[in-house]
Amino acid sequence: SPTQNLKTKYNASWALVTGASSGIGRALCFKLASQDLNIVLVALDDQMLSNTIKDLKIQFPSLQFRAVGVDLGGDPNAYMDKIIKSTTDIQVSIVLNNAGYLLMGFFRQNAVEKHLANVECNVLSSVRITHYFLQHMIQHKIHGCISFTSSAVWFLPAPFAVLYGAGKAFLSEFAVSLAVEAADHKIDIFCVHPSFTRTNLYANTPKLSILSFLDKFGHTPETVADAVVSAIGRTVMLDLGWYAVVTKLAPRVLDISVLVLLMIPFRKLIPEYKVFSKR
Repeated sequence: SPTQNLKTKYNASWALVTGASSGIGRALCFKLASQDLNIVLVALDDQMLSNTIKDLKIQFPSLQFRAVGVDLGGDPNAYMDKIIKSTTDIQVSIVLNNAGYLLMGFFRQNAVEKHLANVECNVLSSVRITHYFLQHMIQHKIHGCISFTSSAVWFLPAPFAVLYGAGKAFLSEFAVSLAVEAADHKIDIFCVHPSFTRTNLYANTPKLSILSFLDKFGHTPETVADAVVSAIGRTVMLDLGWYAVVTKLAPRVLDISVLVLLMIPFRKLIPEYKVFSKR
């Protein structure tokens, strides 16, 4: 579908993006800025965030960019406090929940604290941020939008990244359910399922042949950002790329309970199994 201007669509002046310093989040920031929107960038307080702010200011000198350097996998009171304080004097009409990272390995291999930090960042931070800004939009009669970056992995088993898959399934279900409620207030809720995207998400994972294969068909972050901006408010859920479509259709051909039973005997053939069982 043709692109749309979100500034015009939502009569917006400010957007907030999480995971804003790299990958899809960074691409979303540049896309929104090209539509003349000021942006609050929420990301880890590091050089990547500084560089992204600097690059945006150079390219869009007339716009405002606010950096909120926080760890969304850390203390929720700390990061929410900082996000709220950074937005009290502005009207945020567009919220793009995009932060997330991949923790791979057998579930038993990582400390439970590590898993819970992953869930906080990938799932609960989106719930907290959405709850705050949804209330804010309703209170101020802002007809805005809230988006979630889910994944094509949400629909099928994701062994060796169990909380990543489970977290994305949560976000997708959360988005479609909330979309029904938020319609009362003319607030659009949206969720995207990108296929493999060439980002830093896989930077700290083993160099698996399956990732190399998917990379050949992968999207750029810019492609995903364009698709998100084109689809918000026009649909609630977008499957982006052939992998996302296949994973959605697979359970219609083969019931998921049967699929899992088929995966179990062949689990040792999964590339990740071979890599992580050596640890």
